[in-house]
Amino acid sequence: MTQSLDPGRGFSVGTAVVDVFPPAGTRMAGFAARTEPSIGVHDPVSVRALAVDETCLITVDVCGLHETTCQEIAAALPLPAASIAVTATHTHAGPCIMPGRLGGHDERVLAEIRSAAITAAEKAIARRTSAQLFYREATGIGVASNRRHGERRIDPPAQLASFHGNDGTPLAWVLLYPCHPVVVGPANRLISGDYPAFSRGALESAAPGSTAFFLPGAAGDVNTGHSAEASYSLSQKTPRTLAEAERLGTLIAEKTLTATPRPLPTDGPAAARQLVVDLRLEPLDDVGPEEMAAKWRSEAQATDPGRAALLRTWMQWAQQRRADEELSWHAPVTAFTWGPLTLIGLPGEPFLATADEIAAGLDGIVMVTGYTNGCPGYLPAKDEYRFGGYEVLDAHRYYGMPAPFAAGSAEELVRAAVKLASM
Repeated sequence: MTQSLDPGRGFSVGTAVVDVFPPAGTRMAGFAARTEPSIGVHDPVSVRALAVDETCLITVDVCGLHETTCQEIAAALPLPAASIAVTATHTHAGPCIMPGRLGGHDERVLAEIRSAAITAAEKAIARRTSAQLFYREATGIGVASNRRHGERRIDPPAQLASFHGNDGTPLAWVLLYPCHPVVVGPANRLISGDYPAFSRGALESAAPGSTAFFLPGAAGDVNTGHSAEASYSLSQKTPRTLAEAERLGTLIAEKTLTATPRPLPTDGPAAARQLVVDLRLEPLDDVGPEEMAAKWRSEAQATDPGRAALLRTWMQWAQQRRADEELSWHAPVTAFTWGPLTLIGLPGEPFLATADEIAAGLDGIVMVTGYTNGCPGYLPAKDEYRFGGYEVLDAHRYYGMPAPFAAGSAEELVRAAVKLASM
């Protein structure tokens, strides 16, 4: 697992990991149908930082991060805010830490995770050492499925960037695979990073002493083969267990490692840019919140516990609506340039087509992930609105947003990302 390097060239790279262990009884985010809190920790909330020259990527094993939390983390670090990308791995087995979204937040756990992110980033920056960048990708993984259109076959690549020290030893891995971390289902009550945690473990086992990072890509419409609505119930027809998460996570990493890595040239120091796009929200419901709440209240009295918990979440959403709510959101788009590799960070949950469009508009190697610097809900491709479904019509309620993002919002992010990376 070593590569021949030119020690006189490369990036300045450092990593750090700080783990957080939420106490039993912490509410868990990701499934509105989950009716009870955690009973323990299978694997901790891993907070990881990768410093590359004057850029810093921070990943957190949670379902989502509020943009305010990301801004607070960035403000505490000795780098420009535009040089910091804070990304949720989007595990649906993590703690509730988003104020007003995804089940709310536990203030103590949120504070601990915020502190862990700052500490990890500071350590990573202090530990920077010379390294060279390699890249590989693998297809035929056989895990990802279009959860909205099961008849459409997809085969997104697993992309793997790695930084190697002057002796050829891998120091850091950045694995991107666009697939929802919902292998572990809503019946699970153990805090876990889902399959990404096992992918990281497999990479680190391949190079002891290295640190692995996972990015969930543009996975808004991708999972392992069930509809989003399948998570409305606590009973599952397919195996959604920690054992299955371990199997799939290990499989993804091992298949990716079989691809041949190639060294990437260092075209000057790493660079970062950020652009904020104002996105419009547009209500799509035929009736008002009060009428919908009355319907949900009636249904909740005669349905299963999981569905009833979901409906209570929707009723709470209806109660919080106001006539003067702002129907827009400021969306940060981030671009890191590491030599010929461009890492794009988008907020929220974009669909796979969005990543494909961005990659098609840029030269060189492009890695696109969502869930970065804020997560306010789904950003479907424009042509998906006619199909309706959870991501278009319903998800904004669990996210605590007044309405879904208007059709065309994803395409605005595409234009912003291409413009930003081309500057």
